[in-house]
Amino acid sequence: MVIARNWVSAMGVLFAIAAVIILLRDIALWGPEFVLDFMMDNRLNSAKFVLIMFGISVILFLYSNRYERTRIE
Repeated sequence: MVIARNWVSAMGVLFAIAAVIILLRDIALWGPEFVLDFMMDNRLNSAKFVLIMFGISVILFLYSNRYERTRIE
């Protein structure tokens, strides 16, 4: 899969980088065991937002490839 060069893929990269920064911050503050516990509990917290942000970035990457193909044709 090739990442298309348009604003949609740039937003996907932005979401992925922000998610990595949040995940690394949480691991540095609380440790990997607590972060995994935060991902498995029922409450909405920053670890769940990291998963949501990774999902959004994947959706944006997939849409950016479709956006590029429809724009060329």
